[in-house]
Amino acid sequence: MNKYPAIGGYFALELCKNSYPHKNALHLNLARSAIKLIIKTHNIKEIFIPYFTCKSVLDSIKEQNCNIRFYHINEDLSPRLDCKKHCWIIYNDYFGINKNNVKLLNKKYKNLIIDNAQSFFAKKSKICFYSPRKFLGVSDGGILYDNKSKIDNIKQDSSLYRAKYLFTRIENGAEAGYSDFLKAEKSHTKHIKTMSNLTYTLLQSIDYKQIKQKRIKNYNYLNNALKNSIKPNLESDEIPMIYPYFGDKSLREKLIKNKIFVATYWNDMEMWCEKKSFELHLRDHLLPLPIDQRYGEFEMNRIIKITKWGGVLDDRYNSPSHITKYEVHCA
Repeated sequence: MNKYPAIGGYFALELCKNSYPHKNALHLNLARSAIKLIIKTHNIKEIFIPYFTCKSVLDSIKEQNCNIRFYHINEDLSPRLDCKKHCWIIYNDYFGINKNNVKLLNKKYKNLIIDNAQSFFAKKSKICFYSPRKFLGVSDGGILYDNKSKIDNIKQDSSLYRAKYLFTRIENGAEAGYSDFLKAEKSHTKHIKTMSNLTYTLLQSIDYKQIKQKRIKNYNYLNNALKNSIKPNLESDEIPMIYPYFGDKSLREKLIKNKIFVATYWNDMEMWCEKKSFELHLRDHLLPLPIDQRYGEFEMNRIIKITKWGGVLDDRYNSPSHITKYEVHCA
């Protein structure tokens, strides 16, 4: 930005500043840029990563000419690591519900990197990074904690055109903005850049207290009805990304048919996982149910109906007054 911005003229978005939790971090254009910067800064030649991860992590590591070694995870998402204490390791705080696993690993391994892409509110570790767009209405951004990494002389990113889908969804709904969302995802550069002014300004304007409360409430609401086997109860300070539920392909299709959009983590894992691995089984059966700050009991009841009873909602369910646990049309 200019040192002396213009005075007067037309107005910009009116965004109030709130208590932003990562104000002391390094702000980059993407979480994958954080990975690249860590490898570059520490001159890492080999790193252990979980099989259960996204392709962008692998690509980012390979771009830095760093060798990858994989490890499996257990059913409770803890790592099955067989490496020396000085080895470099990336561990994912999956879904924001792995506080205890992270705590144990931080005590055991010296060169541990915590991937908090799915855990925006997790306490910082010695080296860790976050991806705000997994939790919030921003089109990009990466947040890094690492005392050795520097961002001096790195060019700044721009989100001006990439952020279009954020406004399209408000104006015309989720389906209307989806094509712009896909274009935005493809537009991300491979270069390390600092965070755009737009994204940083948006991050400072968000009511994080309300987000925490809503996510916890929605998670617990679903848990009372669905009884998730991975994490029966949240630990203190755990703010979940999604509710991890186990189902099959038909239930996934039924949810999507009823406009309950569930992601797949991650589509291209066959490239590095064995066919009968636990990680592929997890990918195929995990249904990450939305529990974020946009929703309340009305939406949670819709999710419960489809998930627990396999019903199909019709147009009558546009009104909360029609939500009862028995009003389900079987498919």
